[in-house]
Amino acid sequence: MKNKLNKIVLSTLLVASTLVAGESTSTYTFDDTYSFVGIEGGVGRLDVERSDGTNPSTLKKYDMFSGGLKIGAQTENYKVYLNANYYDADDFDYLATYGVGIQYMFNLSKRLDAFLGVNGGIANMKFLPAGEANTRTISDPYFGGEAGVNIHMGQKVDLELGARFYSMDASNSIADVKYTFDNMISAYASVNFKFKMN
Repeated sequence: MKNKLNKIVLSTLLVASTLVAGESTSTYTFDDTYSFVGIEGGVGRLDVERSDGTNPSTLKKYDMFSGGLKIGAQTENYKVYLNANYYDADDFDYLATYGVGIQYMFNLSKRLDAFLGVNGGIANMKFLPAGEANTRTISDPYFGGEAGVNIHMGQKVDLELGARFYSMDASNSIADVKYTFDNMISAYASVNFKFKMN
């Protein structure tokens, strides 16, 4: 998973450097405010810690694939959105996040901008650890950060490549066995369709 994330970051940097080459930052134009709908997919990892009060705690890292939908609005420098993502991982009946995010965009050229953002929301999951009989259900808040680039494929379509970090600190205890769902990271690609609301 670490190699996959590294390859995604490297590919993003190569694409970004190609697009920026020879572009003037002063030629970027953005008219008014746009609404957008985005469809995204990605890969990620979730840390889950198990403790029983007797033995040393153990940490397991779950690799996962994700798909999601987001809607929002953007100006030249800001993007605000609502999103829902579903994750597929071993030992989880379901794992989903529902949240809101805001990004600040740095206009690097007329075809590319970079962004930094913050996000927060609710994580819902149903978890049945291998070899155990008790199902764990979680519905807890998360908060985190994100960074990446937007590649302007045209006036109406952007390709967004980014990475997110979620901090949850959610836990579930049954019969003195406690599972803590801690940090989640993901790398994603999103195709955003922009349009104007009249």
